[in-house]
Amino acid sequence: MSEKKMTGPITHRIAVWYGFIFAAIFLLYGGVKIILGFLDRNYADMVTPILFLVLGLILIAVAFAYKEQKAWGWYGLIVVNCLVVITAAAGIRHYENIILLIISGVVLYSLFAPATKQYLGR
Repeated sequence: MSEKKMTGPITHRIAVWYGFIFAAIFLLYGGVKIILGFLDRNYADMVTPILFLVLGLILIAVAFAYKEQKAWGWYGLIVVNCLVVITAAAGIRHYENIILLIISGVVLYSLFAPATKQYLGR
């Protein structure tokens, strides 16, 4: 079996894996909330988990597009990380938001790093 390894600079790989992990969190949260809603027979509050599931699918598509070096994937990750930074900065009093702010800031740096931009041809 041939194993396809990810190539490119480390900054590109950091952004790709962060995109996949961030999308997986939304998918898991939405999926688990939907399953628990069915098990608890609580069908009234299903809109929010379905929105999280759809958002997770969109984020997975953006992460795959970025991995495949598509321009809209790069712009999509920039927009997502900027929104995360802005939302985390609004709730700076909580340590979870500080951690999320730092991680998203590092990913934003890696998206704009010269090695990443050169690899993507930007």
